[in-house]
Amino acid sequence: MKASVCVVAAIIAALPLLAPHAVRADPLDLRLGLTVDPTIGVHESFNDTIHVPPIPAPLAELSARSGRTELAAFGLPPTVAIPYTDRIQSQTALRLTILDTTLRYYLSDRVAVGIGETIYNQTTHYAIADYYPNTGERQYSRVIGTHLELLEISPFRHGRLETSLRYAPTMLGTQVSTYESSGALTRYNPERGQQVDADVRYVRPLDERRDVILGIRYVNYTTGYVQPGHPLADRNAGVLPSFGYRWKVGR
Repeated sequence: MKASVCVVAAIIAALPLLAPHAVRADPLDLRLGLTVDPTIGVHESFNDTIHVPPIPAPLAELSARSGRTELAAFGLPPTVAIPYTDRIQSQTALRLTILDTTLRYYLSDRVAVGIGETIYNQTTHYAIADYYPNTGERQYSRVIGTHLELLEISPFRHGRLETSLRYAPTMLGTQVSTYESSGALTRYNPERGQQVDADVRYVRPLDERRDVILGIRYVNYTTGYVQPGHPLADRNAGVLPSFGYRWKVGR
């Protein structure tokens, strides 16, 4: 995980040397956005499958572009607990945060390549613990991985289509399970996985400073426990319709 963070940091540090004219001469285009993204999909763990309730999740986004280089980021802030019922572990509450950053380089006006980091923080409370059925359980995990991106932009009607494909070949983290019974030991389970993320968005300018965004996204995230047989830890697969706005900041 430290190595992947260092790779991104090194690219950002070297950016003025890679494209000195673009970075130093071109003006900065800074934009902020907010979209609402309900999830239609399933969550699988080693012992259960859950259909995720389509609760709209607010995603904040930021992009800063100068010349051929752009830094893009989006995130899900700490949410209220999302309740659902698990057939094995009864009443369940999920909290999730996301931070995703990508450094892009535009090969042309229509095509860009990028590299970045994806971070997931997840806390889940179960009324019935998996290994200790007479008590409750709280699971926490942080998973981090480096992703590669291909972005294509094409004119469409009164706006443009932004189509991106991302692949994170290695997602690493540790699942920590604590129990409400004083006699139960905390369990630490390392995880390793990957993610595929495809996104198509229609962006239509309302005026010089505002864009409206309509899109649809597909995410498939799978991790297994780092132990013999690599049993499934988590698989999240779903489609996310998206609607929101983006505003230009400054001049």
